[in-house]
Amino acid sequence: MVGVAAVAAFAGLFTLRTAPSQKPFNIKVGQDRCRRCGMFISRLEYAAGILLVDAFDWHYYDDLGCFAMDYVVFEAVGKRVIDAKVVDFKAKRPVDAKAVFYVTADPKVLWTPMSYGFVALEKAEDAREVAEKYGGTVVSFEGLLEWARKRV
Repeated sequence: MVGVAAVAAFAGLFTLRTAPSQKPFNIKVGQDRCRRCGMFISRLEYAAGILLVDAFDWHYYDDLGCFAMDYVVFEAVGKRVIDAKVVDFKAKRPVDAKAVFYVTADPKVLWTPMSYGFVALEKAEDAREVAEKYGGTVVSFEGLLEWARKRV
């Protein structure tokens, strides 16, 4: 009976543990630091996060360039990303990184914390408007990663 009780208790521990996909994306502006560059995250609309398999918590980023470069490095070394979020530049809320549109522009015109010049927008219309305003272009998630692969 002791063996059955021990197995039941052990199984109970697994049910109490938060599943990785349920870990909240919760950037604390002014407190959380970018995993890549170490800067404090000072503006939510440029931020992003990556959750890896078996990770305790999210890796947060102050700039989409930092996010993209770490994403491709994680892929290259065989670490599996189970969730990736970016903050919508206009709505300032987290969205699925693979399902948004990215605007890239000259960072002298479209300022971002690390001067990579990328912002994310959930709606295509918003992305077109931002691209027009800042003289940029709209790219996909894969376009963002292609940019990063050339820099790491």
